[in-house]
Amino acid sequence: MMKISKPLLLGALTVGAVFLSTSNGAQASLTPSSSQPRTDMVDLSSWQANLSSSDYQTMADAGVKAVAIKASEGTTYTNGILAKQVQYAQNAGLAVNYYHFARFTTTAEAQAEAQTFIKAVQSVTDAKNMVMVVDFEASNFQNLSKATNNQNLAAFDETLAAAGYQKTDLYTMASWIGRYIDTNASNKGWLAQWPSNPSGDAYPSANAWQWASDYRFSGESQDLDVSQLNNDFYLNGASTATSTPSSNASTPSTSSQASGSDAGSTETPTTTIVKVPTTTSTYSKARSDSVKLIWRAKMGRHAYHTTSGARYSKHLGTRYASMSNLPNTTWYTNYHEKLYNKKKGTSAIYYHIVSGNGKHAGWIWRGYLHAGVNPNA
Repeated sequence: MMKISKPLLLGALTVGAVFLSTSNGAQASLTPSSSQPRTDMVDLSSWQANLSSSDYQTMADAGVKAVAIKASEGTTYTNGILAKQVQYAQNAGLAVNYYHFARFTTTAEAQAEAQTFIKAVQSVTDAKNMVMVVDFEASNFQNLSKATNNQNLAAFDETLAAAGYQKTDLYTMASWIGRYIDTNASNKGWLAQWPSNPSGDAYPSANAWQWASDYRFSGESQDLDVSQLNNDFYLNGASTATSTPSSNASTPSTSSQASGSDAGSTETPTTTIVKVPTTTSTYSKARSDSVKLIWRAKMGRHAYHTTSGARYSKHLGTRYASMSNLPNTTWYTNYHEKLYNKKKGTSAIYYHIVSGNGKHAGWIWRGYLHAGVNPNA
């Protein structure tokens, strides 16, 4: 994760690692390929300070669904551009999670570092349902017993839990699991292992697999760490920040009902939102009342396809139709929104999609969508 610590990580891996580009002829950056694992999540720190808001949107357009941003390290460092990075991620519709680079060797140090982490995250958000990750890769951990490391990690997580943060995870090298640290039910693991030719799946019992540290998205000039998610653990993080989530987002709706035409939006759309025939819809007031709009904003026109999930009105009150009814359709985005589930305490991003012929539309959880034109169209 943290760039100055990459040599430690590279040295610890037991399989063919992908080395960062250097002047001495090291392997070149990885570029997108259909045979590679998915780029569901990117982890960021102040080393990526040069990335602009449009760079975050580029990642989202390429299929990235979440980010994990470095908030702190030890007890003396906090990320000075954390607020800006959170803002950019929110604008791109990405789920936001946070990580702390650990240095602790005792229980007391672990508790103190957890407080540093908490203060850094609280400086940008009041939300507590995102994933709070401990980045466990410092070389000093190899000098401690596994039992000591596990005990210190437990103290760190207990401090987070006492502050209301119930979702935690452990980032470390796959080769360290069982040797220097253990995963468990609370920390299923975000495991790093970078094969020379990454493909397929790995570590299915873990939450995520970081499969490259030098991935370069199309049109970008910077290497990034990318991970494939094995579940939705990292996708539900709320993004309530001290700054406004999106400069062009509308005022959250106070109505618990939504019409099939998406009438009543406080936006002045430049792209028409298609009216869906109400004869095929099913309205549920309970479902509509179960969510709260965090923000809604315009987004670029991007192609997707799927047969999973269903299309809904903007507040989920009206269910239009299952996506499986139009399996050969290419869908195009024009809006996105974040909804908070009051019962579960989680939030999710929904895209407004319109069929290529303009006859069908609706809102759908973005996790169901696959980037690109439908290959069966």
